[in-house]
Amino acid sequence: MEERDKKIKKRCTVLYVLICMLTVLAISRLFYLQIVEGENYRAVSDSRLARSIPIKAPRGDILDRYGRPLVTNRVGYTVAIAKINDDKAALNRVILNMVNLCNEKDIEYDDTFPITKSSPFAFNFAGADEEARQTAAQQFITEKKYNADITPEEVMEKYKKKYNISEEYTDEEARTIAGIRYEMEKRNFSSNNPYVFAADVDIQTITTIKEKHDQFFCVTVYNEPIREYTSGTLAAHILGRVGIINREEYAQLKDKGYGMNDYLGKQGAEKAFESYLKGADGTNSVERKIREGETEIVYSRNPVPGNSVMLTIDKDLQQKTEESLATHIQKIAATSKRGSGHDACAGAAVAIDLNSGELLSIASYPTYDPARFNDDYSKLLQDPNTPMLNRAINGTYEPGSTFKLCTAVAALEGGYTTPDEYITTKGVYNYLGHDFMCNIYRTSRGNHGTINVSQAIQYSCNYFFFEMGRRSGIEPIESYAKQFGLGEYTGIELADEEAKGQVAGPEVRKKNNREWYPGDVLQAAIGQSDSLFTPLQIANYVATLANGGTHYEAHLLKSVKSNSEDAMVETVAPKIKNQVSIEKQNLDAVLNGMQLVTAEGTARAAFADFPIKTGGKTGSAQVSRGSSNGIYVGYAPYDNPQIAVAVVIEHGGSGGNASYIARDIFEEYFFGNATQEKAQAEPKNTLLP
Repeated sequence: MEERDKKIKKRCTVLYVLICMLTVLAISRLFYLQIVEGENYRAVSDSRLARSIPIKAPRGDILDRYGRPLVTNRVGYTVAIAKINDDKAALNRVILNMVNLCNEKDIEYDDTFPITKSSPFAFNFAGADEEARQTAAQQFITEKKYNADITPEEVMEKYKKKYNISEEYTDEEARTIAGIRYEMEKRNFSSNNPYVFAADVDIQTITTIKEKHDQFFCVTVYNEPIREYTSGTLAAHILGRVGIINREEYAQLKDKGYGMNDYLGKQGAEKAFESYLKGADGTNSVERKIREGETEIVYSRNPVPGNSVMLTIDKDLQQKTEESLATHIQKIAATSKRGSGHDACAGAAVAIDLNSGELLSIASYPTYDPARFNDDYSKLLQDPNTPMLNRAINGTYEPGSTFKLCTAVAALEGGYTTPDEYITTKGVYNYLGHDFMCNIYRTSRGNHGTINVSQAIQYSCNYFFFEMGRRSGIEPIESYAKQFGLGEYTGIELADEEAKGQVAGPEVRKKNNREWYPGDVLQAAIGQSDSLFTPLQIANYVATLANGGTHYEAHLLKSVKSNSEDAMVETVAPKIKNQVSIEKQNLDAVLNGMQLVTAEGTARAAFADFPIKTGGKTGSAQVSRGSSNGIYVGYAPYDNPQIAVAVVIEHGGSGGNASYIARDIFEEYFFGNATQEKAQAEPKNTLLP
């Protein structure tokens, strides 16, 4: 036992000596590095700072069907705040200086902090109505784990403490700093993630920042591609806009190469074709000598621009559609009597290639300037005419008498009438003890006499279609409406912006906890009742009818071209959704009725001297307040259908008022000034030489 203890003691002594030697050696080495050579190593460390500078890749251009630019890029200045130390007080001073400079130069910057900007403070949550604002307030309080009765002043005090905002600042200045710090926190501001303060900043502001470096010591300036809309408001709702990525979007897209300071499509084509338009950012890795201020690029990766997206839209036709829509809505409002269009205020128009489903023009009025979206957002949000709403694909309207075309097909195909059957109409249709008035009875106490289905379309005779609805019942009408794409998604790439609408029938009533009565089929047959369709659905419905029953998927994308390899990435072919079976004699009867509408019926005033024979149908739909909506659908040429159009004017009074817009669209399509370049790129239509 004693011998073993001696051995253990000896081993411990050796281990102790070894530890002491290693300790002395380590201390000696540290002394040498930090004391003897410390100054030299510090100089080496301070002389070099490795940084990675991103080079933003330009987004791809958006072009019309002939390759003419609708959205391109230009180079602009972006201002960002970089985190270079943990001095919160210094950062707060720079923020206040930046805000004051931006206010002086009228430069837009983000501030969504939900407290008013001046004292006495109040909550200021975003929302289109009070309910939305209350919901936003509740979400904020819940997320921050505040008491439900917390006051705005108490919130401000919490954020002043959180962001180390000293008492030297006024209440308004403290609120300003807190607002930017709040945004920076939302955007994960850190040493590796600068905060983009403002984009597309003018050169005078950049000069001020550089001249007053002490006031903006952590502000960096770099060049960045800025989206440019070549024709102002043209196709604003279709082209959409880009915006800086938010936290939720970043969480979803960070694995796809997106950074917290990236821009991406927020609406329209910019969003729908984001995967094509986004390029791959490049990088400059530099070694920067701090004292001399010199830089040397030691590694770089060039940016790869995004692909160019060619839309099916014809820029000239889009321009004409928008101009005509705005001009005629304003004219109707200025010249109509009360109750017949004096309150016309908004509308939409769609033109579609009926042999492919390609959208040639798609307009919504009123509109906005996408380049000024952020600047004008509050004003746009409060505008009672909702200019941000894309009425062409997201507005839903009762189709009025334009739906009688569908009812006619359902009645003819179901054998409930024939093209040669004549019905003697009366001014009032009595069904189950209830009277339903014909449109002519309302105006003159008359009737349309003895007519067939083509003449019923020409005169838009309610009595005739009441009888068709009674004979067929609602099921065939519902079925054909859905086959024509009414109340169904069209396939347009702006899927999350498209409304589905609905077809009137027992199922819709049941969803709304309402009862379907036998007499409701009469109202549904003439396009009243519960049917709600988008102008795009209505245009595609008429296109399907005019081309003989081929229901194409509506689409905006024509092709995609790589800018880096000068090669075609994708070309979109027409896609058939379904085929509507219509006997030739039945189809001819309906189309003949549409031709009579433009030649002798309710649209003759607009098309009396038009050199091409067209087919069309007017409609008006009563609304809860004001003048009826005016609706027009049509196609041309009658003998060789190429283009279908739908126009809806809110409170437009009548479909006849809307028919003039359709004429303008046809006129531009067939007789517009097609340049030689356009004609070579793709023949505009078969009537041009």
